[in-house]
Amino acid sequence: MHLTGALALGVGLAALVAAAEAAEPPRPTVRIAGIVLKWIRGDKAANLRRAEPLIRQAAAKGAQIVVTTECFLDGYAIADKAIPLNTYRALGEPIPDGTCFKKLAALAKELKIHLVAGMLEADGDKRFNTAAILGPDGRLIGKYRKQHLGHESVRNTPGKTSHTFATPFGRVGVMICADRRFPDIVGRFRENGAELLLCLSGGMFGPKSNDPILQARSRENQLTIVFVHPAEFLVTAPDGSIAARTILGKQLLIAPEEVGGKKDQNRVFIFDLPLGPRKENAQ
Repeated sequence: MHLTGALALGVGLAALVAAAEAAEPPRPTVRIAGIVLKWIRGDKAANLRRAEPLIRQAAAKGAQIVVTTECFLDGYAIADKAIPLNTYRALGEPIPDGTCFKKLAALAKELKIHLVAGMLEADGDKRFNTAAILGPDGRLIGKYRKQHLGHESVRNTPGKTSHTFATPFGRVGVMICADRRFPDIVGRFRENGAELLLCLSGGMFGPKSNDPILQARSRENQLTIVFVHPAEFLVTAPDGSIAARTILGKQLLIAPEEVGGKKDQNRVFIFDLPLGPRKENAQ
């Protein structure tokens, strides 16, 4: 074969491959929003009022799953043991009958989103650090109770199960803050069918103390983890790499008089996660 013919054949084959790749339909994605918002400790009404426009903004940007921080409603009041016990306990509310929960449910229904909201749950005499998972019809899909409590155990009760929840985007596992440090807790989400992990948090953050932990859990379980914190939005990929990361100030908590000031940095972060492997990677 002449050189020109070989070159022409090579170019033709390359064009056919390129055309085939272009013809392959793109993988479907789920758009996930993280609501990175500073807490006002102990003021549920203020925290809900501050979060609502950000949740609406996320929905307007096409988010299908919207995730808050850990205990966004009460502002992680468990951190301040100077709060009288009765005052602290009063910050909890039953799920799904609590006043703020009903407002969140109505918001999820209005916006037609899946909403994952961190709050202090009251269940009889017990209090739980809980993430409630709401569907786009406003109904409770399920709830996850933080398992590893550490200092919280003087007032809160630990959860016992690494639940996963069925959604149109696959089974989703939801964990809270310190749970991420324990391979056995995170591994059970994978064992229970999780295809995506969400981590609501309010503790350590940043590339020195936090991010390598999430990277390790992603790599061990071959799962994407979306981490939402008052000062960071982070996504770790199944291979342990960083898919997205933004640090938003150093504050987790602000005083009421600091609302709208320099310390009150907040933002809606969007991440489009491809669903399922491409054909050549399918098992």
